[in-house]
Amino acid sequence: MQKKIITTRSSKFIKFATLTKIWHPVERNGWWIKFSTYFDTKTINTYVLLMFTSASTGQTIIRYFPNEVLAVEFINYIINTDPTADFFQEELPE
Repeated sequence: MQKKIITTRSSKFIKFATLTKIWHPVERNGWWIKFSTYFDTKTINTYVLLMFTSASTGQTIIRYFPNEVLAVEFINYIINTDPTADFFQEELPE
């Protein structure tokens, strides 16, 4: 029974891993940006997970987006802001 559970978990992980793409971090305007995408075969949609880390303060912002267009808009917003600004004092756009 234990072997069957492990096999089922492994097959689910492998399926998820094949639908996920991860890129190395890039540095833009004082921000380290790491992103990954997941293609959902049920909804035929690509989801984007973004992680920004300020090179000067270490402040980290993690956001999830249901499509690539919204993710690109947010990337452009972040890289055009001051990486030393404290985002926890103000609200980020949705």
